[in-house]
Amino acid sequence: MKYSDIITIMCAAGMLAAGTAGYAQSDSNVYNERVVVTSRYKPVVEESQKVNVAPVITDTVATVPKNLTYDITTRRLTSLYQPSRIKAARIIGEPATRLYSNYLKLGFGNYWSPLAEFYYNSLRSPDRTYGVRASHHSSWGTIGRPDEEVPSPTHYGQAPFSNTDITVFGKYITRGHLQLNADLGYQNDFTRYYGFSDSTLFAVLGCPRDSIARSDYRAVYNTASLNVGVKTLNTDVNALGYEANVGVTDLFASYGQNEFNINVDGNIHYGFTIAQQYKAVAYLHLTYDGYANSFNPHALPLGHDTLLAAGLADTANGRCALSESQYRRLYNVNPYIDFIFSGFQIHAGAVIALDGYNIPVIEPRIYPDATVSKSLFNDLLNVTLSARGNIEALSWNKLRLVNPYIMLNSQVRATSHYDFGGNIRLNLSKKIDFNVYGYYSYLNDDLSFMPNNQYALENVFTPIYDSLTRVKVGGSFVFLNDEMLRLELKGNYYLYKNQRTQRVGEELVELPLYYRPDFDAALAATVNYNDKVMGRIEFQTLGKMPYATVKDQTGADSTLSLPMRFGLNLEVEYRHNKALSFFLKFDNLLFQRYFYWQNYPSYRGLCLVGLTYTIPQ
Repeated sequence: MKYSDIITIMCAAGMLAAGTAGYAQSDSNVYNERVVVTSRYKPVVEESQKVNVAPVITDTVATVPKNLTYDITTRRLTSLYQPSRIKAARIIGEPATRLYSNYLKLGFGNYWSPLAEFYYNSLRSPDRTYGVRASHHSSWGTIGRPDEEVPSPTHYGQAPFSNTDITVFGKYITRGHLQLNADLGYQNDFTRYYGFSDSTLFAVLGCPRDSIARSDYRAVYNTASLNVGVKTLNTDVNALGYEANVGVTDLFASYGQNEFNINVDGNIHYGFTIAQQYKAVAYLHLTYDGYANSFNPHALPLGHDTLLAAGLADTANGRCALSESQYRRLYNVNPYIDFIFSGFQIHAGAVIALDGYNIPVIEPRIYPDATVSKSLFNDLLNVTLSARGNIEALSWNKLRLVNPYIMLNSQVRATSHYDFGGNIRLNLSKKIDFNVYGYYSYLNDDLSFMPNNQYALENVFTPIYDSLTRVKVGGSFVFLNDEMLRLELKGNYYLYKNQRTQRVGEELVELPLYYRPDFDAALAATVNYNDKVMGRIEFQTLGKMPYATVKDQTGADSTLSLPMRFGLNLEVEYRHNKALSFFLKFDNLLFQRYFYWQNYPSYRGLCLVGLTYTIPQ
C-alpha cells in the first residue's frame, strides 16, 4: 500500500470519529456519569475540579463544559451487638451514728442553787418514739443583810425560786401514714412575794421579818397538762392532709386559785397547681380556747388587809369585785394559701375571730394575714413585706409566767394586734448575714403591770391593759467562720404612743406606759473548738423602763423609771468524751443589782458548775 493511501485512510477515520463525538455531545444535555463515594461521612461540601472530557481538537462544533454533581446518601448502620444489662448499684451508706438513750445533767451554784436534768428517749425506730424528761432548778439565796439596830432598807430576806417539770411523751406512725402523739406533764413553780425590805415591813405593819411566817407570802403554782394529736404525713400534690391537737391544762395554785383550760388546734391543707405551672397549698387553720376559773377570797397573801377593808373582796359568793370570774372562750378561723409566682413567695389569707373573751356576747373580728417575699440578685437580697394580725387569749397561767408576783384573781383579757412592716435581708456570703426591719403596730389590750395599791406592802402587781401604737425598728448582724466562731449583734428601738388618755383640767393627757423599754441590744460570741471546748459569752442591755407616776413638789406628775440594765453571761463546756462533759455557767457577771420589777431586786451574780453524763448501756 502506498504511503498516500495510508494518509487518506487515517484522515477518513479521524473525521468519522470526530463526527461521532460531536453528535453525542449535541444530543445529550446531562453528563450521565455515576460516582459512588465510600468513606466516613463528613458534613463538609468541598469545591470540585472541573473535568474536561471533550477532545482537544480544532473543530467547527463548539464544546460545552458540564458540572459534575454528587449524590451522597447517608445510611444508619444497624449493629447486631446487644450489650448486657447493668445491675442496679447498691450504695453502701455510712454506718449509723450511735444513739444514746439517756442524758443526765447535774450542777450546783451559789445562793444554794441546785440544778438537775434527766432525759430518756427510745432508740432509733422507723415508727415509734417515746421517753421522759425531767428538770429542776432552784435557788434559796438571801438578798441583802439584816441590821440588828434598825430595820435595813436593803434587806429583802430570802428570795427563792423553784421550777420543777416532768413530762412523759410518745409518738407512733401507723402504716396509713398517720402520726399519733401524746404527752402528759406536771409542773411546779414556787416563789415568794419578797418585794419589801425590812424598813418597809416595819413602817407598814410595825413588825420585824422574823415575826412573820414565810408561808404567808409564798406563791405556789401547780400545772397538770395532757395533749393528744394526730397528723397526716402524706404531702403529695392533690392530696388532702390534716392535723388536729387537743390540750387540757389545769392550774391549781395557792390561795384557792384554779383555772381549767381546753385548747383545740387543727388545720386542713390541700396541695394543687395553678395554671399547670405554679404549686400552691391551701390551709384552713382552726383554734379554740376556753377557760373557766375560780378563786377563794378568804386566803390572801401578806398585806391584804386593805383589800378586805375596801370591801373589794366579797366573802359571801367567793368572788372579787376587781375581776369577775366566768367562762371565757375564743374562736379563730384562719384560711390562707401559700404559693410561688414569678419568684415571689406569697402568703395570703385572713384571720376571722369570734371573741367571747373580752365581752359577754360573741363579737366577730377580722385581721389581715398576708406576706410577700422576693429574692433578688441571685439570693443576695431578700425583701419581705407583711400585714399581719391576730387575737390571743391571756389567762392566769400565762400571766404568772410573765410576772409571778401578780394579784390573785387578776383580770384577764384577749390581746389583739395589727402589724404592718417590712424586712430586708442581705446575705453577703456564706459567712455574713445582715438583717434590718421596721414595723408599725396597733395593739389593743396590750399587757403591762403596776403595783396594786390595795396591798399595803406594794409587793403584789395587778395587770393593766393599754391600747397603743408602737414603732419598732431593729436589725441583726451575724458572722459565721465555719463552725468555730459565730458572732451575733442585734438591737431594737421602740417608740410608743398610748391611746388611753385622762382629762387634766380642760386637756386630755396621754397616760404613761409602764414596763416597756425604749431599746434593747445584745452582742454574743459562740466558740466551738473541735467539738471539744465550747463557750458562749453574751452582753445584754435593756433601756430604762417607767414603772410608776408620782406627784412632785409642784403637784405635777413625775414618772419613775427603772435604770438601764446591763448583763454579761458566760457559758463554757469541756467535752471529755461522748459520755462525759463539764460545764460552767455564770449569769450577771457584772454583779449588777438590777430590778426585774419594782421592789424586786435581783441576785448580784449566779454561778453554776456541773457535769453532764450519759449512762452507757
